[in-house]
Amino acid sequence: MVETGWTRRVRLQQLRAVLAVARNQSLVKAAEELGLSQPAVTKILHEVEADLGVQLFVRTSRGTHPTRYGELLAEHAAGVFAQLTQVEREIHNARAGLAGEVRLGTLIAASASLVPQAVAQLQRTVPGIRVMLVEGTYARLVPALRRGELDMIAGRLPAYQYREGLLLESFYQERVCFAVRPAHPALALRCPTLEQLGDWPWIMPPPQTTLRQMLEAAFHDQNLPLPQSPCESLSVVGNRRLLLETEYIAAFPARVVEPDLRAGLLAELTLAEPLAFGPVGVALRRDSPLSQPAEAMLAALRQAGSSEAQAGRG
Repeated sequence: MVETGWTRRVRLQQLRAVLAVARNQSLVKAAEELGLSQPAVTKILHEVEADLGVQLFVRTSRGTHPTRYGELLAEHAAGVFAQLTQVEREIHNARAGLAGEVRLGTLIAASASLVPQAVAQLQRTVPGIRVMLVEGTYARLVPALRRGELDMIAGRLPAYQYREGLLLESFYQERVCFAVRPAHPALALRCPTLEQLGDWPWIMPPPQTTLRQMLEAAFHDQNLPLPQSPCESLSVVGNRRLLLETEYIAAFPARVVEPDLRAGLLAELTLAEPLAFGPVGVALRRDSPLSQPAEAMLAALRQAGSSEAQAGRG
C-alpha cells in the first residue's frame, strides 16, 4: 500500500530518471543522458517502484518500456519540471524588469494574420511581455504543449488523435485557396475541377499535415490520383517564390495568401467545388493553469480571432 508521505520523500533526481527512461526506453541511453551509470539508474527506479508499490517499467531484450503506471508518473513528472521551468523564467524576467514570457506554438493557418495581430495587440497592452513563437506541425507542437514547453498552440484545430488532454477554442472558419502565378494557363479555365488541375504539377504539403490529408481525401473522393508533386513544402516564403517562377499549383489557408492576391502577385483558382479548411483557434492544456502573461496572450488571440471572424462575414 502506498504511503501518503511519498510526495515528501521523492527527489527530483528520481523523477528525472523516470522521465529519461520513459523517453529513451533504454537504461543505457537514459544513463548517458543523466550522466550516471546504468546500475545507478536501475537502483533509482527500484527505489521509486518500491516506494510506490507498483512496477513502472518492463525490461525486455528490446528495451525498457513503461507500464501504465510508468507512463502516468512520467507524464506528471514532465508537468512538474515544466512548472519549475516556468517559475525560473518568471523569476528571470522579473529580475530583468520584464512582465513575463509566453511560448506560443503556431501553425500555418494562424501565422499570417491571427498571430501577428494578437502579438501586436499584446505589445500595446502589456509591452513588457516577451513572446516566443515556435512554428511547426501538430505532430511536433502537441507533444511540446503537453510537456509544458509551450503555453498554447494557435492554428487550425487539431484532428481527434491529437485532442486528448487539450482544451480547444474555435475563433473562425477558414477555407482553402488554390494559388498560382498571375499568368498561369489554368486561369483560363472557368471553375476548374480537381481532375483538370491534375494536369499541372503541384507543391504538396508534407505527409501527416492536415492540409495534405485534406487534399488527399478530396482527390480520393473523386477517384483521382494525386497530381505530380515535384516539391513538398510548408514554407510560405519558399512556396510563394516557386509559384512565381513555375507553373506549380499550391494550396494554402486563404488568409495566408490574401495580401498577395490583393496585390496581384498571385492569382486564385476558383474551383467548381470549394474546399473548406476548417476551424482556426487555440489549443491549451486542459488541466494546467495559465500564467498571467499567457492569459494576456490568450485574450489578445481572442480579440484578433473576433476581428478575423467579423472580417470573414463582411
